[in-house]
Amino acid sequence: MFSLSKESEQELARGVLELVENYLEAREMVKSRLTGLISAQEVMEELDIKYKTLQKWEQAGLRRYQPPLEDTRKVFYRVSDILVFLGVET
Repeated sequence: MFSLSKESEQELARGVLELVENYLEAREMVKSRLTGLISAQEVMEELDIKYKTLQKWEQAGLRRYQPPLEDTRKVFYRVSDILVFLGVET
C-alpha cells in the first residue's frame, strides 16, 4: 500500500481545494439567463471559437434551437447543453 507524507498529503489537499475554488468561481461567472439560451454569436465570442467549430459540435450531438418562423435565422443553444457537451457538467 502507498502512503503519503504529511507534507504531500497537505499539498494534495490544497491542490484539490484550489481546483474546487476555481470551478466555483467559474460557475459564478456564468451569466444567468431567463431562458437558459445563448445565441450562436455569443457562444463563439465567449468560447473564442469559429462557426465551423459550432457546426462540428452539432454534428457531434450539440442541439441547436431555432425559432419556427421562416424568415428567422438566429440560432440558439442551451447553456446547460454546452456545459454538458464540454464535460463541465454531467
